[in-house]
Amino acid sequence: MSMDVTAIWATASERLRRINETCYAQFVCRLVPLCCTDNELTLGVPDDFFGEFVKAQFGDLILQSLAGIDGVDYAYTFEAGHEAVVVPEPPKAVEKVKPRVGDPAGSSASGARPRMNSSYEHTFSNFVVGEENRIAFMAAKAAAEKPGVLYNPLFLYGTNGIGKTHLLQAVASFIRTESPGVRIRSTTCDELVNDFYDLLTQHKNLADFRSAMRDVDVLLIDDIHRLAKRTQLQEEFFNVFNVLIHQQKQIIMTSDRQPCEIADIDKRLTTRFESGMVCELCMPELDARLAMLRMWRNEALTKTKLNDGLLDFLAQNISSSVRRLKGAFLRLTTYSSLSGSEITVERAEELLHAQIEQEIAERNISLELIQRTVASHFGISIADLLGEKRNKNIAEPRMVAMYLCRELTKCSSNEIGAAFGKNHATILYAEKKVPQLCDKDDSMRRAVAQIKHQLSRA
Repeated sequence: MSMDVTAIWATASERLRRINETCYAQFVCRLVPLCCTDNELTLGVPDDFFGEFVKAQFGDLILQSLAGIDGVDYAYTFEAGHEAVVVPEPPKAVEKVKPRVGDPAGSSASGARPRMNSSYEHTFSNFVVGEENRIAFMAAKAAAEKPGVLYNPLFLYGTNGIGKTHLLQAVASFIRTESPGVRIRSTTCDELVNDFYDLLTQHKNLADFRSAMRDVDVLLIDDIHRLAKRTQLQEEFFNVFNVLIHQQKQIIMTSDRQPCEIADIDKRLTTRFESGMVCELCMPELDARLAMLRMWRNEALTKTKLNDGLLDFLAQNISSSVRRLKGAFLRLTTYSSLSGSEITVERAEELLHAQIEQEIAERNISLELIQRTVASHFGISIADLLGEKRNKNIAEPRMVAMYLCRELTKCSSNEIGAAFGKNHATILYAEKKVPQLCDKDDSMRRAVAQIKHQLSRA
């Protein structure tokens, strides 16, 4: 008979601890053994980012530690959404915590969830507030303090990796601590989609789905823009939304764009998303990025710390995403810990060469560069591209330029509209129309591909 998952992982983690104490203290002790099926362990991780990082940096070591246990070479996979209780010494058994009211159903067989480690938990206290995200932070904090009273619904939007999910989880953490009796459902839109269509394919009644959505005091949904094109689910969510708002239950959603920019979604939903508070989050400025790095340095469980010069190097060179910034920080911290020596700026440049190159490439693609490149490709002037002429040989290149500005930059439709002297609705039309033109016209498809390639080499 094979060993249970707790015993398997206890053996493997002890092997990892002997191989590398620092690796164990930083990462391994945060992995939660969940189950073992067909000789494959499912290990819980706080989020997908953490899991991807651990797999990339220590995947081979984990497989090595799982080899030959009870005569079996075990494989493993990660499942996001699980936080381990971190204690100074490796526990002899998995520590249990009491179920908390309001945790999403199905988080574990007993309903209990391992409590987050304070240094990794996304809370309001470890969210660095700058001018670019102050309003969103204040709105989320107010909604957490008085759910359903202020800013309902609350809609947070911005590009990937800038802190939307952090704020969403901070709301859940605050309410669970301050008001443990409040029922919370925190989920992603993709999870809702999967749950919904699983029920449909099994020809089951949707009553359970509706009940799970409605029987809450606070509903938190990440990436709500993923509802696009899900017509039947949109109808269900529309009804749930109305019920919760009528009952003064708090709804908070995140998206990579503002409500009016989400294509292929019921206009009734768009107007309801806009009926409360809509806040944009932008990438933190240099001072805020430095503050984040210093905070992460203080929390890092390593003997070697990155010096101020390296933090300044990271803040100066990684400016597109908090997630990418943290990944770069973790890579340097891990390398420093494993090598036992401080890293120079020159060595950091070598280790982060790919990330820095990507940053440079993204910065170089400006709205003006796209406009010039499109105008040159189609043989028209910038004045015509930005003008009011509507003949086909000018209108189509203009739409292509708008479309590429939306796809290749992080500018909002309002910012792009201002650059073309148009409103955001015109930009959204171009964003939808150009792919349709490419599907019907091979010459247009080739033109768009050529312009993209040219811009990538600029």
